[in-house]
Amino acid sequence: MGQDSVDVELLAGDPAAAAELGAEGCRLFDELGAAGKLAQALYALDRLEEADTWAGRAAELGASDDALTQMLWRQVRAKVLARRGEHAEAERRAREAVAIAEDSDWLDGQGDVYADLAEVLSLAGRPKEATEALEQALARYERKGNLVMAQRAQTRLAELQDAAPR
Repeated sequence: MGQDSVDVELLAGDPAAAAELGAEGCRLFDELGAAGKLAQALYALDRLEEADTWAGRAAELGASDDALTQMLWRQVRAKVLARRGEHAEAERRAREAVAIAEDSDWLDGQGDVYADLAEVLSLAGRPKEATEALEQALARYERKGNLVMAQRAQTRLAELQDAAPR
């Protein structure tokens, strides 16, 4: 019931199952990575307050050198802030997550932070910059061979292009 199970459910498109597994993982092991993943799953379920609470827990307890935890709480907090209309702070948090990811060789994590930055920028009404961030995410997913996330990024790119003024 660790982080990998939550990842599988998120990739499968079942955030409810991911939330349940993430909560159980946190109760049993208090894995900070699982707390961050739980926050992501709760965000996907539009349970913003709970997502923010779990992101805060990961931020409070996470070691400063734990890149995964440091990225995850910032990613979730950025998206929650963007949904609340706090765009400047949301972008700041999202870019902090990008900077942490760029210092790693973890391509999936880099793709995820760029995808979340794209969401933050899109919510701020900046579709051109959102598209650029999503293209960065897609490039990393493709380099990793993560077909599921590459397809999701391509779908989101198409949605952004369809919504763009003509």
